[in-house]
Amino acid sequence: MNGILENCFVFAAMIGFQDLTIFVTKHSLLIAKYSLFLNLLIYFLMNGAQIFETIVFVPRWAFGIDHNFGLLNTKYKSADLKYFWISFHTVHEIIFLVSLIFCYKIEGIGNNLLVLFFLHMVVRVWTIIYFANKIIWFQTLANTIDKHSIKVLKEIKKWIYLNYLRVSIYIVISIFMVPLSIKILNLHG
Repeated sequence: MNGILENCFVFAAMIGFQDLTIFVTKHSLLIAKYSLFLNLLIYFLMNGAQIFETIVFVPRWAFGIDHNFGLLNTKYKSADLKYFWISFHTVHEIIFLVSLIFCYKIEGIGNNLLVLFFLHMVVRVWTIIYFANKIIWFQTLANTIDKHSIKVLKEIKKWIYLNYLRVSIYIVISIFMVPLSIKILNLHG
């Protein structure tokens, strides 16, 4: 009977789960430290990519002659960054959640991180609802028309202004995360 239980996948998985929970319990502060630090590093990488995109890429397709709008034309040359951003944000949000879970009970870190996570998620929802939707619309226009109207130009300018605000909020969130990371890295245990 003992050999049958050892060959059972569910039983083996339960033993592995117990080992995992023991490991996580013993090393929860270490996981909290490294997940928050990794969270901050990824945030700064995303900020760098957003700043580059805002300073270099957006002005190329948004201003000047109509031909520049063709940079968004995904039929012929791909400036479609959605796969990069979807995967980058997915990994970041998973790490953010892990750091929130492990840091939540740490005094002076958990509640502050929860506020930053809430603010981050508000901006992420805004990004998905407004910015992603508009950039897809701009790409559709770039794929279908050569010239764009005054309305489209106004929408582009509005998108650019709000993008500056959005990127600034992300930068502020990551700056407020720095003292939390320093504080947790100085904890012993």
